Amino acid sequence: MEENNNKEPSGPSRTEVEKLREIFFRRHSEKVNSSQYDERDLDKIRSDESFVGQYIRPQESMEEVSDRMSESLKFRMEYGMNDMTKDSFDQWAWEKGAVFFHNQDKDGHQILFIKTREYRKDMNILPMVKRFFAFALETVYRRNVDEQVVILFDMSEAGLANLDMDLIRFVMTSFKTYYPKILAYMLIFEMPWIFNAAWKIIKTWMSADAVKKIKFVSKTNIQEYIDRGQLLEHMGGTDKYVYKYIPEESNEDSDKDQSPSNLSSKKVTFADNSIYRSFSEDSNNMNKEPNAMKVKTSERDSSENSFVGRLLTISPAEELEISAGEGAKDRCGIISLKNTLPYSIAYKVKTTSPEKYRVRPCSGLVRAGSKVDVCVILQQAYHQTSAKDKFLVMAVEVTDERVDNISDLWKTVPKESTMEHRIRCVQSTSDGSERKDKNHILLPDHVNLLLKQIDNLVVASEEQRRKLNALLLFQSLFLVLLMGLCILLLYK
Repeated sequence: MEENNNKEPSGPSRTEVEKLREIFFRRHSEKVNSSQYDERDLDKIRSDESFVGQYIRPQESMEEVSDRMSESLKFRMEYGMNDMTKDSFDQWAWEKGAVFFHNQDKDGHQILFIKTREYRKDMNILPMVKRFFAFALETVYRRNVDEQVVILFDMSEAGLANLDMDLIRFVMTSFKTYYPKILAYMLIFEMPWIFNAAWKIIKTWMSADAVKKIKFVSKTNIQEYIDRGQLLEHMGGTDKYVYKYIPEESNEDSDKDQSPSNLSSKKVTFADNSIYRSFSEDSNNMNKEPNAMKVKTSERDSSENSFVGRLLTISPAEELEISAGEGAKDRCGIISLKNTLPYSIAYKVKTTSPEKYRVRPCSGLVRAGSKVDVCVILQQAYHQTSAKDKFLVMAVEVTDERVDNISDLWKTVPKESTMEHRIRCVQSTSDGSERKDKNHILLPDHVNLLLKQIDNLVVASEEQRRKLNALLLFQSLFLVLLMGLCILLLYK
């Protein structure tokens, strides 16, 4: 069995740290004076030996180290790492469950799980994904610069659609330059053979010492690094953990202080397991304020009052309640659009009375596994005239996510490819109750169940189609190579 020996050598001496400081401020004085670095990071260089010492490597000259430290500080300035908090990201990024801390390895290092299949290459969200990954490392970094983590890339069920070389390069640069001491080692779990060519390219970006930290594992040997009780079930372990993000309810005190120095003590960081729950865990820690309870109730009810369509799950199912908030002049309602498919869906919301309503956003994309809330605002002059108004929600599959103009997309979409769903408008009465149509009939439970099953079949069918296309592509490449080989043999 391979011995897990990834301990870092003892740190640099005080003399080496002082020498690096002197070279850095002399070599990069112009950048320091022109505010190209965050002053808080410069203060750490002046006073924190651990912060400076993390960059020093025996095989590099001090000039090379100072240049790499400069790149790290420019990255921190550009990404705003010192000011980044959990609230810097949309909630869907947390709910996705693609990156999360859970359990420890045999040496006591925290494990950062990265579920490759949860990410599809998308240039529109790549900058956010990079920042999200960096923030995961930053939460550990703020606690202790010398602390190391294990990165576990879970590549089970991953395919070519999940391969993004730009993102991989950023990850490798993070460990080489931005957080040079944080990586204990990296485990690649069940990498499909189709990624072998990509790995040969990635190796060229890494030093020999860095390559030694990469371990390719499967169910048969991953327990050399992680005990069975700390492994998820699909990895051959006994841990039944299922990722579930439950946002903490904010209060006035917590909202006042979002500074990085206090972030480690809050319950909203990557490194704090309190924001990660399994489905079996109790999650009754809700804020007891009336408004907070009202929001939670509406979210819970929405799952029971949803239309499960071929492309989108729409809530409410048939009636949109327009109500007024306290002190508000306009009345508003929310239409939630949820995409459970593995590809993006374009949507558009139309109304029978466009002069009465402002719909924001009226069109856009619902990306795979995410949700969009459409705000419908009834203007003050029409408060008593919405009884017969209706809304039409239209959805269509997007074949090219790089589409520049959603409006132009709808001009070319054939009607038979479009999913349509109509919603009636109702208003809350003065006592807060809802005026409803007596003829309103909800779909029976067994019909909703059947629709959900159809939706699951569509997802499975799409996945099989993608796998078949990949297989056909490789077969075509193989035939081309075989024909080329035959031609070479004939004319040799």
